[in-house]
Amino acid sequence: MKIERHPDAAVLHFDPGEREILVSSLLELRKHYQTDVSQLSEPLQQYWRGVLTRSEGIEDDEEMADGADVLEAERLSWRPERVALLNRWLAPESSLHNPLDPSLRLSRGEIDEFLSMLNDRRLTLAIAQGITDEQMEWNPLMVKSRDLQRSLWEIHFLAYLQESCISALLEE
Repeated sequence: MKIERHPDAAVLHFDPGEREILVSSLLELRKHYQTDVSQLSEPLQQYWRGVLTRSEGIEDDEEMADGADVLEAERLSWRPERVALLNRWLAPESSLHNPLDPSLRLSRGEIDEFLSMLNDRRLTLAIAQGITDEQMEWNPLMVKSRDLQRSLWEIHFLAYLQESCISALLEE
């Protein structure tokens, strides 16, 4: 991946293999965002409701409980907004589908959303597959299970995209 910076945007250029993995990940993420949270597995519902990160006894602290409710509402409100972005990025006329130079143009405001969405995909994939924090660091070549191996490759690739974007933006 190469990143071209502009005053108002960044353009990410992908080789064909990177493009295929990214499009596949974004398509899966769009399906995930479009699924009503109540239809997701219990661990994924907990992720979106922030239950996995809440401290024990939070219900006893009214201010913390109210803050947790606000956070949950905010996190759930992101989902339809992100579907709209994904629909634009994945549209047939998008430059991401250009076979000669697959790219994705992100405005300054979309860069943070893109990074957050990559993280959402990494975390929801890990939760759905039962991958622990420790396993996320494993070398996929050392894993025997094909499903776990595929998931780890995707998680590592998305982390690579995140790190590349952040590094390029920090160079400014």
